[in-house]
Amino acid sequence: MKKIIKSNTILDEPLEKRELEKAISEKEKKLNALIEEVGQLKIDLTIVKQEYDVKVGRLYLKLDELDLEILKFKKIEDLINKGFSFEEAQKIVEETLKKRREQIKEEYKKLDEEEEEIESRKGISDEEKEELKKLWYKLAHKFHPDKTNGNEEMMKKINKAYAKGDLEALRAIDQGEMGDDIEVKTIEALKNKLARLEKSIKKISQEFEQLRHSEWYILRENIEKAKKQKRDILGELADKVLTDIAKKENQVGDLKKKYGQR
Repeated sequence: MKKIIKSNTILDEPLEKRELEKAISEKEKKLNALIEEVGQLKIDLTIVKQEYDVKVGRLYLKLDELDLEILKFKKIEDLINKGFSFEEAQKIVEETLKKRREQIKEEYKKLDEEEEEIESRKGISDEEKEELKKLWYKLAHKFHPDKTNGNEEMMKKINKAYAKGDLEALRAIDQGEMGDDIEVKTIEALKNKLARLEKSIKKISQEFEQLRHSEWYILRENIEKAKKQKRDILGELADKVLTDIAKKENQVGDLKKKYGQR
């Protein structure tokens, strides 16, 4: 009589599914924690950059304007030495510097927008800050590009609203179409999902390390260290640039006098 050997494939499948689902659950928790950490760090560093731009970057733009003015007079002088009149030389030089002046104008516009964001955050209560954070976490878990149904453009809107302290915008996104993750049932699909999660974890971990080595992270660390020593690093940087501005303004003043304050 032939012995009947039963296959364990069917019996083992539910166990394999449970093990995969458990592994997926653990990886999702890890990914969510990383998303929160990296997302919050990005926003913190954006705020550091905005504060730097408003307090120091604006002064550097003023310095750029003065350098451009000095360059203008040097170029005019070169053309005058070649036989051009002051008016002719000025017209030629102004045309060559037009593009850079427009760039500086655009940079000032961006700084004005950043300053508006900083001011808008100042009026937020502690309760609103807490709701902002909770909503951001909830939406980041749903829309982060490294999640299954992630949406990069939506995540940009979420981050911008959070950085601005725009609670109404986050509430509106939260009340909109969220959609649910499609339930994964087959073992093959579960394996694919697990592989995607591992890839996302690796990617966002690398992003975290890059952020930790960025100039804005280093500046944030230096600002925090300086605060403990009762120092204001941004204020010190601003004072240094103001000194440079004063020197350049004197230089521009001398050049204007040389050409009859034209």
